[in-house]
Amino acid sequence: MAKTIAINPSWYWPDDVPRLLGVPPMFCDRLMAERWSRRRPEVVAVVDGERSVTYAELWSRAQAVACALRERSPSGGRVALVGPAGVDGVVALVGALAARWRPILLDSRALIAGETAAAGGANLAVVQAPAQAPAGVEAVEIGELERAGATHCDTPTLHETDAVRDVHEAAVDLVTADGWVAGHSHYSLVSGALSMAAFLGLEQAETWLSAMPLWTWEGLYSTMVPLYMGGTAVICGPDGATDAVAGSVDDHHVAHALVPFDSLRDLARGRPRRLADSLKRNLRGLLLSTDRPFAASDRRKARKALDVPILTMFGLTETGPILASHPSWYVDESVGIPVTNVEVQPANPQTGEPLDTNWELLDYATMVIRGPQLMAGYEGDAARDERLTSRLQEGWFKTWTLASFDANGMMYLVEG
Repeated sequence: MAKTIAINPSWYWPDDVPRLLGVPPMFCDRLMAERWSRRRPEVVAVVDGERSVTYAELWSRAQAVACALRERSPSGGRVALVGPAGVDGVVALVGALAARWRPILLDSRALIAGETAAAGGANLAVVQAPAQAPAGVEAVEIGELERAGATHCDTPTLHETDAVRDVHEAAVDLVTADGWVAGHSHYSLVSGALSMAAFLGLEQAETWLSAMPLWTWEGLYSTMVPLYMGGTAVICGPDGATDAVAGSVDDHHVAHALVPFDSLRDLARGRPRRLADSLKRNLRGLLLSTDRPFAASDRRKARKALDVPILTMFGLTETGPILASHPSWYVDESVGIPVTNVEVQPANPQTGEPLDTNWELLDYATMVIRGPQLMAGYEGDAARDERLTSRLQEGWFKTWTLASFDANGMMYLVEG
């Protein structure tokens, strides 16, 4: 297999944005909660409507969850987080990671057969309401688990087994839209958060609006990025970005928001009104998650209406962020350029094999990518599917997505 990399020319890369960065080999919970509980204990970490937790409170509550899980199995286990949302969802996730259990994040509204089977491999399901409990798995409400940990663990030692843990091992499972389970490591998740922060030039703690569910890669990363930076994550409710979060956007001075591209037309028309006004007052950049070609006119209208950069981002559950536009320079029709630490190579659309040819010499090609934020591998039934497992070979991942490349170094998504 050819391995010549069609590296994008360096002359178009945004000033002061690192192309490559080293990734600290640390656990997610330590980087995104524990260290800030010591350095910035009174700073608000997560906001969920009228509820919020500081970093000190987040870490204290996560420790209680971790203690309860460690009481069940000191060596770890698999835990299904069903419909994780808001403050409680973040507490459950950080707590499971701190216990060195392996959470799988599931959509409670779409427990289809594949996801139920994935939950069936768990030792425990943590839910936020009894009705969310999946069949065939012991279920416990997050509040009950947290109270049990707070009662029975006075001085927990959570990291005593870290010396034998590997941050590169699969530690968190995400479910794709097709029901495949992708296993991410602490290292890959930290890498994705670092790449987004570095690419956007975030140099200080900021507030992000997370408008997509925590069990999606977009929702997970738009929560992790502000926590990685010691900032604040404002998390939307089940209905996404609505007027209900407008007050939080103003109160916490939200600087970035990651929303589905489908919400752009309404925002361009000033709907929902209170939220659109709040975003216009506060945002430094609106990021739109897209996995298909889009209308540049919608983007231009939204930029005019909100008076902020309208930035597109393309990624996958298996990879996290891959391409994004940069606030300093972008083309409305383009999805952007590879984010920090990501290499993108063209591949034959028929075979998926990498091409020993530069992007600018091709009308279009399939993207094959490499970067530290790649998943560790597929899990469950997907791990036994040769068609899926062949996507990840020698550190390169076949995205099955068509793209083209222009002379300015911009990439465009192409219809298949």
